[in-house]
Amino acid sequence: MGTTSAAAVTTAFSTARVPLQDRLPLWEDYNKRSLIGLSCRTLASDGLVAAQRNLRMPRLRFTEIRGNDHVVERSQENIRTVPAETLPLCLLLEGEAFYYHSGGCETFSAGDAILYDADQPFIYGFSTNMRQIILDVPRSLYSERTGQSGLAAPLVLRAGPGSPLTEHTRTAVTTIHHALQAPPENPNAMEDGCLDLFDLIIGNHPSSITGGYLLSAREYIRNHLHEADLSASRISHGIGISERHLARVFAANDTTVGKDVLAIRLRRAAEMLADPKLRSAQVGTIAAATGFASAAHFSRSFKQAYGCTPREARGA
Repeated sequence: MGTTSAAAVTTAFSTARVPLQDRLPLWEDYNKRSLIGLSCRTLASDGLVAAQRNLRMPRLRFTEIRGNDHVVERSQENIRTVPAETLPLCLLLEGEAFYYHSGGCETFSAGDAILYDADQPFIYGFSTNMRQIILDVPRSLYSERTGQSGLAAPLVLRAGPGSPLTEHTRTAVTTIHHALQAPPENPNAMEDGCLDLFDLIIGNHPSSITGGYLLSAREYIRNHLHEADLSASRISHGIGISERHLARVFAANDTTVGKDVLAIRLRRAAEMLADPKLRSAQVGTIAAATGFASAAHFSRSFKQAYGCTPREARGA
C-alpha cells in the first residue's frame, strides 16, 4: 500500500494476513526495499506479527514499527549488498530492547532512544511486544550538522521525568506520527523542524536552532493546556532554554508565547465545542479544561477570535 503527496511517499506492510511460513521472508524483503537490508528471526509460536509504515521525503525518512518479540540482524553481507548510508534515531515507545554491536551490548526500555550507524554490523532485538518510531538521517546531513562522518559506537539516550530530552523526544514522536498519517504537501518545513529536534535529542545544540524549539514549545503547551498558570517561564524550563531565548524563538515566527498559548487554548476549545460527545458539557467546564481562569474570560476571548460566543458556536 502507498500514497503520494508532492515530495512525500508513504508505504506500509503488515504480516498479519500473511501465511506463517512467508512472514519472515516477506518482512525482510519489505525492509530491504523501504528501510535497510537485514535478517529477521523470532521464537514466537505464531511467527512474526509486525506492521510497518514508512514516509520517504526529499531529505529524511520516517518509520513506525509495531511487532511481537523478534530479532533483526544487519550483517557485513547485508551492508555490502544494500548499503544504507544513514544514521537511524530509534525512539522506543513500547517494550524492552537490546543492541549488540562490535563494542558490546546496550539495553534500553520504552522512553529511551538509540542512535546508530546503519552501515556497521549489529543485532537489534526485542524480548517483548514492541513499538518504535525511527527518524532516519542521511550520513551527509549528519556530517553537515555535527561535523562527524559517523558514529564509532551507538549512542543510547535516556530521559527522565521533567527532562528537556523527554520533551524533545515526545515532540519528535508526535510530529513523525502525524506525518506518517497525513504526509505533508510541502515537507521542507517539517524536515527542518525534525532535523532541529534530531540535534536537540542527540545533544547537538547549534545556535541556529529555532524550528525544533518552536515545535517542542507548542507540544509542551498542548500537553499542559488545562493548567491556568501555564507561563513562558514554565515552558522555557520545560524545553531547556531561557525565557529570553524562548521569546526569540517565537519572535522569529512572528508571534509571542502569550499569543500562541491563547490561540492553542481557543483551538482546542473550539474542537471540544464541536465534539458531539461533549454536547452536554458546560461552557465553564470546557473553559477550565483548556486553562481559562473563568468562563467569562473564555467567552470574551472566543468571541474576539471567532466572532461568536461559545454557545453560538455550539448552535445552542
